Amino acid sequence: METLLMVAVVLIALAVIAQAGVLIAMYLMSRRLSGKIELLLNDGQRLMPHFESITSNLKTVSEDLTETGKIARNQATHVQKIVADTHANIRDQISEVSNALVDSIEEARTVAMRPIRQYSAIAMGISEGVRTLFFGRRETEKAEKIVIEKETKYPAA
Repeated sequence: METLLMVAVVLIALAVIAQAGVLIAMYLMSRRLSGKIELLLNDGQRLMPHFESITSNLKTVSEDLTETGKIARNQATHVQKIVADTHANIRDQISEVSNALVDSIEEARTVAMRPIRQYSAIAMGISEGVRTLFFGRRETEKAEKIVIEKETKYPAA
């Protein structure tokens, strides 16, 4: 039983020594890590003003871009309104010009066609008189048929 007690004491002593070694290793490792963390914190503190400057610059740029976007949207809306107004004005002017042109053509047609019809009637009368004088009455009937056929094919405007 003494041997068993001795073995237990030796095992417990070895376990305590192993725990002490592990604790010492953890302490040394934590000291090394804390030194590295201090270096990183010092580097971070040195870089902090640069990060703050960059953050400030980015914020300023963001605000400027937001303002530029608002201005661009307002300008695009303004240009769109101008284009729509111009389109409507052009359409109205084209309509007015078209109506004026149609009215002018109708007026020119009524003014110009009346004398032409009168001169045409006079010329037909003279030609019919000359034909009757030289060729007799038969040609007159044929000429009337031709005139009637032309009028049905091409009615006067």
